Amino acid sequence: MKRFLIIMLMFASGFSYSQGNVHVGEILCTDNSFVSRDDFASSGKTALGIVFFVDNTQQHGWVLALNDASSEITWGDTESLCYLDIYNVNTSVLFRDTLGAERCDSIIRTAQRIGWPLATYSSVVASAVQTGEGWYLPSIGQLMILYANLPEINAAIDAIGSGSKMTGQKYWSCTEENAGLISAWMMRYNGGPLVAPKNNTANVRAIRNF
Repeated sequence: MKRFLIIMLMFASGFSYSQGNVHVGEILCTDNSFVSRDDFASSGKTALGIVFFVDNTQQHGWVLALNDASSEITWGDTESLCYLDIYNVNTSVLFRDTLGAERCDSIIRTAQRIGWPLATYSSVVASAVQTGEGWYLPSIGQLMILYANLPEINAAIDAIGSGSKMTGQKYWSCTEENAGLISAWMMRYNGGPLVAPKNNTANVRAIRNF
């Protein structure tokens, strides 16, 4: 099922998992170099994140933070929609949503425009961006790709010897849905997408582009 899902996502988005200079499961270090998990222990480097997606340039993709930014927090404000693109009918479009960086930027700009603290407007986005420069909350499509690559991610965490695995936890995305109460999408324990009211709680794990 996971293999079918990842193939579907690759076809729909135009991304390719052919790997060249950078590989899924490699470790991004604080000096901006990439090291395989087999070579990490002898590299003398400090881990910053784990590659979970590489695009068809074989040079760019997404990296997962080593630890959760927050645990069991609500998404944010439940009375207004942060982002205008909502998905409550066309799930095939939903699963291709890889616009996490753009969505988070829009949420941040909207909070600034209306004069709300970001932590009030979207506590999950505020938590994710506090991970550091360039980090943001993934969209639901990015989370689906991430979960499809959890074995590689967990193996890298074992090689690093620190960090926390995402197994057994729910994680928020920045993808919203308007279903009566304002809701947003999260990933369940088993890697299945779920729409939930924003006053529900789940964990936050940031990602960044490279």
